[in-house]
Amino acid sequence: MISELAGFALSRSIPDNLMLGVLAGVNKVYGGVVRNEQGQILAHLVNSSTPSNILSAFTSPLNTLFSGVNTYQLHRIGGDVGVIGAEVGRVGAEVSHISANVTQLLQFAQASMLLSGLTLAVSSAGFLFLSNKINKIDERLQKVASDVKYIKSFLELQERSRLIAALKVIRELNKVEDSSAKLQMLISSRQTIGEIHEKYKMLLTDSSNEYSFMAAEEYFTITAIGHSLCSAELDMYDQAVNDLNDAQAVWQSSSRAFVKHHVITDNAQRFLTKDYVKHIGSAEVIEWVDFAESTSDGMGILDRLRGEPQKRNFGWSKFKGIDNEEKLNLEVSRKIIARNKILQGYADQLKYLAQIRQKPSTVQHLMDSLPADDSVEGCYIFVANAHADNTAIGNL
Repeated sequence: MISELAGFALSRSIPDNLMLGVLAGVNKVYGGVVRNEQGQILAHLVNSSTPSNILSAFTSPLNTLFSGVNTYQLHRIGGDVGVIGAEVGRVGAEVSHISANVTQLLQFAQASMLLSGLTLAVSSAGFLFLSNKINKIDERLQKVASDVKYIKSFLELQERSRLIAALKVIRELNKVEDSSAKLQMLISSRQTIGEIHEKYKMLLTDSSNEYSFMAAEEYFTITAIGHSLCSAELDMYDQAVNDLNDAQAVWQSSSRAFVKHHVITDNAQRFLTKDYVKHIGSAEVIEWVDFAESTSDGMGILDRLRGEPQKRNFGWSKFKGIDNEEKLNLEVSRKIIARNKILQGYADQLKYLAQIRQKPSTVQHLMDSLPADDSVEGCYIFVANAHADNTAIGNL
C-alpha cells in the first residue's frame, strides 16, 4: 500500500496561481484532472464518496427527460467560470475573489461528473461503479423499449449478460486469497470485456439514430473503461493507456457525427431563437459546434448563424414547444460534451499511473484511507508538489 500520491500533496484548496490559470483559460479542467497547455497534470480531483453513493446521485439523459429534471440547470453550475475569469484575470484582482471560485470550480467538476454519468477519477472502485451502472442504464432504456424496437433487441443481446458476469467477477476479486487464481480471473475477464467491447464498437459506429447511438454509446464506454482498468491491474500500464486512447478516438468520431448530424443539423440557428432559451445557452451552442466540427471557431460560427435565415424546425411546434425527440437529442449532446472531458481526464490519469507504475487498486486503497474531513465539496484535492503552498494538509 502507498502512503502518498507520488508528486502530489493532499490539499484543502487549489493554489491561487493554478486557479488564476484556470480562470484565464491557460489551465484546463478535464473531469478529475487540472492540467496546463503542455499536458502536465497540475492537480487531481478525486471523488471522496463511494461508487454506490455517486451512482445514487447520477443524472442521465433518459432519466432527466422523463422525470422533468432540467440538466441545463446542472450544466450552468460553474458556467460563469469563464466570465469570472475575465474579471479575476485583471491586474490587482483580490485573492479572496480567486479563492471563492475554487468552490465553484469543484461544483463545476461535480456537475460534469453527474452529466457525464461517470466518476471523476479512473480507479479500481470503477469496477463496482460500472457494474451497478449497467442496471441503472437498463432501467432507463426499458422506459423507451416498448416504443423502440431497437432498444428491446439491444437489451436482449448475449454480450450484455457476459459483460455483467465479467464485471461481477472483477469486483469480487478482493475476496479471493489465492494470487494465482486471482490473476487468471482477471486475465479471463479482461479478454471477455475486450471481445464484448469490439461488438459494441461495431454497434456504435453503425448507429443511425439517437436511440441506437444512445444505447451503444453507454455500453461502449463501459467496456472501454473496464478493459483499460483490467490492463492496468495486470501491470500492463502502457497497454491500458493505448487501449483507452484508441477507444476515445472511436468514441469522439461517432459522438461528433451524432452531434453534427442529429442535433446541430443544418439548422443550428434555431438554437438562437426564444423557443430554446430554457433548453440551451449560447455558450453551449458554441461548445457543441466546436466539438462537432473539432475546431475552436464556435464563436465565429455563432456570429455567422445570426445572419442565416430561419428554417422550419421539425422538433418544435407552436402549441407543444420542443418535442421529446428534440429534448432527448439535447440531453444526449449535453452528456456527450461532459463525458468527453471526463474521458480525457481518465486518459491523463492512466498515463500518470503508467509513469508511477501503480495499479488503480493501489491508489484506491490510499483514497479509502483518507479522512472524510480532508475532502472539499465531495473531492480530495491533490496538488502537484511544484505548485503546492500552505494549503497542503501537512502545512495547515
